[in-house]
Amino acid sequence: MKVTRTDIAKAFVSQADQKSIEHAVKELAALLLEERMHDQVEEIILDIAREYQLQHGVVEAEARTAQKLSAEVKKQLSERVRATTGAKKVVLHEEIDRTLLGGVVLSAPDMELDLSLQSKLMKLKA
Repeated sequence: MKVTRTDIAKAFVSQADQKSIEHAVKELAALLLEERMHDQVEEIILDIAREYQLQHGVVEAEARTAQKLSAEVKKQLSERVRATTGAKKVVLHEEIDRTLLGGVVLSAPDMELDLSLQSKLMKLKA
C-alpha cells in the first residue's frame, strides 16, 4: 500500500500531539526508510508544517513595509489577519521593502490587504 505525503504529515502531527515529538520523528524516520521515501524529506517536512498549521489554527502572514513596524502596528496587523482568517495564532513576518513609499502590504493565505501609499495614489488617480 502506497503511503501519501499527506497521510504522513497527518500521522506525524497526530503522533506528535498525542505522544511526543521524539516518538513522531522516530516513526517518521523508520517509515521513510521502509517506504524508500528519503528523497522526499524536504517536501514531507513542508507538508508536516502545513498540516500542523492547519490542525492548530496557525496562519503565517507577511507585512511588507517601507520601514520597521512598531510593536503596536504589528499587533494590529496580526489582529486583522486573525479576524479575517479565523486563525487561533498569527505568525507575522516583516519584510522591509524600499520600493514602497509608505504604508503596508499585508499578505496571508486567502487574503491580501494593500494599504501602501502607492495603491492609495493609484486609486486617487483613477
